[in-house]
Amino acid sequence: MATPLRKLRQQGHSDDDIAFARLQQEASRRAGAPARTIGEILNGQPARSRPHAAPEDLTNRQLRRRGRYGQAALLADQEALGEADPARAEQAREAAATLKALARKPVNAEFNFFGGNVSVAHEFHDAIVDRLKASGATFAERATAQAVLAECIRWLGWQNYEVTRTAAEIGDRIGLAKGNTAAALALLERVGAISRVKRGRTKVITITPEGVFRGDVAHHAEAVAAYQAEVIQLRPAPAGKAAP
Repeated sequence: MATPLRKLRQQGHSDDDIAFARLQQEASRRAGAPARTIGEILNGQPARSRPHAAPEDLTNRQLRRRGRYGQAALLADQEALGEADPARAEQAREAAATLKALARKPVNAEFNFFGGNVSVAHEFHDAIVDRLKASGATFAERATAQAVLAECIRWLGWQNYEVTRTAAEIGDRIGLAKGNTAAALALLERVGAISRVKRGRTKVITITPEGVFRGDVAHHAEAVAAYQAEVIQLRPAPAGKAAP
């Protein structure tokens, strides 16, 4: 029990002594150390043993929701409150802050590849737009080519660089005549947006995974390496037309 101020004054402690003791008490609280009472500070006594806050009894559902990092952060916070050494208390709070940051799961840190979304690098888009403008094609031809490219990207294979639809199917999906589809694909190939690889009677449309990719980001490098070996080396880009 805290000693009443009246009794402290009777013991010979001045108002200045009491005010200074309050400052020490507040400093200890801010540092996370167990705060002594005014009487304990003035009389040079250590803090009395007081029950620390017990760790929260987490149910299975709460554990799943918090995760292990979240639970560890909670325990570190509670240990900081009961730590007698201010420096150790500060370290415990810093550790708790780090654990809380780890507990916050990133949302679409890069791309939601598992959801089937296609990632397109801005550099790829900008390079193709610039090359189309420099190609001498009309605005309508450039717009058609961009529409065809967007549809090709939509049908990229999973963790691959091959378009899973034929040129005829791409044209049908956007309502484009066969001749216009062929012209758009030829223009896209000329500016390095796509490459076409002959497989039997079919020409497979491919897009560099360096610029466009769909799949698990952990396999992105594998797709790039396969594209270099199976497309670029077998069908090198024309002179002066480096792939984006």
